[in-house]
Amino acid sequence: MSRRELQILLNAIYRGERRYVHVSYPFFDTELFTVDIDKPELTHIVRSDAFDWARSSRKPLDRSASADELPSYTDLRNCMLSSGFLSYKNEAEITRKLLDLREEARDPNKRPRPVFVALDTNILYDRFLSRHLPLRDEAGRAVEAQDFRYVLSEIVQMEIDSKITHKYSRDEIRALGETLAHPELLREFANASGRRERIAKLAFNEMNFLLTELRALRIKGTPVKGKERNDIEIAQSYKHWARGGDYDVFLLTADEDMVNHARTSELMTMQLELPFGIPEHARIDPWKVSDLIYDLAVTFGVISLDGDVLLVLGEWAGKGSSDYGREHVKMRFGADDLHGQVAKQLDICRRVLGA
Repeated sequence: MSRRELQILLNAIYRGERRYVHVSYPFFDTELFTVDIDKPELTHIVRSDAFDWARSSRKPLDRSASADELPSYTDLRNCMLSSGFLSYKNEAEITRKLLDLREEARDPNKRPRPVFVALDTNILYDRFLSRHLPLRDEAGRAVEAQDFRYVLSEIVQMEIDSKITHKYSRDEIRALGETLAHPELLREFANASGRRERIAKLAFNEMNFLLTELRALRIKGTPVKGKERNDIEIAQSYKHWARGGDYDVFLLTADEDMVNHARTSELMTMQLELPFGIPEHARIDPWKVSDLIYDLAVTFGVISLDGDVLLVLGEWAGKGSSDYGREHVKMRFGADDLHGQVAKQLDICRRVLGA
């Protein structure tokens, strides 16, 4: 089932007269939040202290496995940001800046050189272009991703690609199974990608959106060792490309230090400020619920809906690059009639879309 098709699952749950869906992380035996489908709203979102306690109690004792494989509260926040449930702290300012930039780019008297939007690596991880745009200001004016031309440094591509290196070994699976709840689920992770690798593959999907849907230009760049030095090289690669073609470049980043590097490189720039915390409850766009479930399933590896009623696996043994590219998840249904309803509706939708 694809990310978009998760909406069929949510519709089937709602038609079954279930108003509330409890989303949990089975390896910690911890409920993450409840979806009130009727409103729709996320309620009872787990607090950081409760999540951190659950995480610390599940740390592997065997050195064959690293605690880094356990998702953190920051991972939960990042999924809520990448799904569009959380907004950047300065999203109103971002909207105004992008609207102004769009209008200036259309007026040769204000900005005679062609304008390109450049991206830092973290913007791809946060999925700003595909999940947060379009944005609207107080007057109702909308800015969309398609309003701009884009440029992407090869160094950004390499930063993401370099993270996709690790798969679980048999010893890691065994060591994790000694402390995690529901260790039987770990059979699904044999030779599967680790946590950092899964998150990088989510960013890879955003990069593909940028290159294929938005037709971003790729520019040359040479990565170096060390994050700070690499950030400088990213800014410099955009600077040299802009000078060579007589372009204006506007760099989007979520990193305060990168703002300084961009200014040193004579680039226009803006920092997208990350939200500090997660509210205990808040309304959510119904279309963003499936995005959130998908991002959580991939980042955490697996999540459960209403206990044993349904498992959504974002990683499994044998999952291929095409599954990641098509944003597939693997579903395991419990002992109820939900599978039949979902299968029927899924077949109808696929036939209609394929007609």
